Amino acid sequence: MRIVILACVALGLCGSGLYMVKRSVDARYKELKQLEYTITTAEDRAAILAAEWAYLSRPDRIISLSSSLLSMRPIEPDRILPLDAIPLRRPAPARPKTAGDSND
Repeated sequence: MRIVILACVALGLCGSGLYMVKRSVDARYKELKQLEYTITTAEDRAAILAAEWAYLSRPDRIISLSSSLLSMRPIEPDRILPLDAIPLRRPAPARPKTAGDSND
């Protein structure tokens, strides 16, 4: 008789443990599905933003906006200087050496 009661208690404990593990796995699975949905939504939003950026940064659109709103026009050839017309930078004056300098 004791063996039957002990077996029933053991089976009850195993069943309870199995049920708790199942609930835990179900909760993790639900969390996984929620994270997958969040990732998919974020990827879709990123794709939409990339498409919008590509649409808004078209060169023909930027040229038309710059000419209409900013009164900008292309640089004329007479405004472009040759490279020789740019003055070279003068070398920096040499610092006097002090006792703390050890660059020798």
